[in-house]
Amino acid sequence: MARLLVLTTPELATGYRLSGVATATVPTARDAAQLLGELLGSGTERGIVAVHEPHLEALEPELRRRVEASEHPLVVALPAGEVQAGPSERRARLLAMLAQTVGFRMSFRPGEDA
Repeated sequence: MARLLVLTTPELATGYRLSGVATATVPTARDAAQLLGELLGSGTERGIVAVHEPHLEALEPELRRRVEASEHPLVVALPAGEVQAGPSERRARLLAMLAQTVGFRMSFRPGEDA
């Protein structure tokens, strides 16, 4: 069974821990990049690594390519929760996350271009 690890800020880490999720606190994008590099090179037992989105967006291009190419562990972005998006933006974001996770775009309505 795939195991989840969340890399997040100190402010959000307690909430994830209280929900029972394994959590690593990474105060800065640099800390997140260092830990991600270690996880990608270690053959980790973690199947999914969820990363605080602002930290993931700040990765250097080389590490970003490694993250995007990685199948094990699968690295996904955790929305920062700071932007108030409307329904269409949330829907587009969800579809993009699903496409990254399953490897192809999905449509929920006939004739819809996802």
